[in-house]
Formats: sequence, structure tokens, C-alpha cells
Amino acid sequence: MITRCAVVLSAYRAVPPPGIDPDAYAEACLIDSYEVIAPMAELTAGLAGDSTVLDEIGWPGDPVIRGVGRTARSAVDRLPDDHRFSELIVLPADVPDLPELIIAKIARALGRADVAVAPQIGGAGLAALGVRLPWPEWLSDDPDLDSDPYDRLQERAPRRNLVVRTPGWHRMDRPEAVHRLDPGLEGWDNVRLLLSGSPAAVW
Repeated sequence: MITRCAVVLSAYRAVPPPGIDPDAYAEACLIDSYEVIAPMAELTAGLAGDSTVLDEIGWPGDPVIRGVGRTARSAVDRLPDDHRFSELIVLPADVPDLPELIIAKIARALGRADVAVAPQIGGAGLAALGVRLPWPEWLSDDPDLDSDPYDRLQERAPRRNLVVRTPGWHRMDRPEAVHRLDPGLEGWDNVRLLLSGSPAAVW
């Protein structure tokens, strides 16, 4: 039986456009990134890191995992003891408009692969990363989300098809990234509200 956990890593703080309060923007992006996964069926959504607002954001019953940094392995090592998850998906806290489809594509890929990566569009990192659990023995790396390990991991894997690349998405990790937000897409309500009435709202 597949038991899947998806966790937002709060260590990846969004970077605001000029004129927007950095803390308010990072928090809005964190909330919206979490609310991408919170209502999804067939997974347990969670928040991880040391942000002081995690307990306020999390839905009742969803885990809040402290002491987690910027890597998938740091999240694996602190997953709740009362769950035996077979898959972990981690995403940064700067993907407020991430489509659920990206998460679904990673979950599907983990049916046949050990690792699935969704590359960052317009950047060098990842929009999300999935790993089959228990942690694969061949995976000595501890991938973070600021670099794309696809080529490196394919070389190290016992079979190249154990590492899969899925469709990617953008991140709000630089001020100009705000122009990638699409007002026509549903979601990212907190970021949308924060940006309304500011020069940054002219996409």
C-alpha cells in the first residue's frame, strides 16, 4: 500500500519584488505553497522547518516537523513515527501557484522510479523532489532544491530509469520572478492579496 507524504520546506524563503515587506511575502508564499498540497487526496501534507508560523498555518492533523533544513533527507529523518510512509515529496516554500498536476506527476513517476525531480523553470533548482522510501541505498546524495541533480543521479543510479524528470514550474526565489505569476490561475490567494494595489501587481 502506498502511503505518501508531501512536505513544504520553510527554509526556502520567497524573495519579494521592490516595495513588498519581505517577511509578509515569505509567509504568504509559504501559506499558498502549503495550500497547494493540503487538500490533495491520497497524501499527508506537512510543513517542515523552523518558521515560527508553521503551527498557525497547518491544517488540523497535518504534521509540523521541526529541525528540518533544506534537504529531502533531513525531512525523512524526522517524519512522524506513527506513519510508515512509502513516498516523500518535498517542495520549497516559494511555489505559491504550483499546480497540483506537478505533485501528481511526481507521485506517478515514483511508481516506477526511486527519485523524481520537477525542474525549476527559469532557474537552476527544483520546484519539487520525490523519493521512494525507505531511502534508496544507492542514493548517497542528500539533494536540496537549489540545484537540479538529475544528470548526476542518473549516472549514479543502478539503472538510469530510476531517476525521472517530470514537468517543471517556476519559483519566487528572486524579485523579478513575480512576473511569472499568472492572474488567470486559481490559487495563490495570500500572495495575490498582498500584491494587490502594488506596482508588482502589474504582471
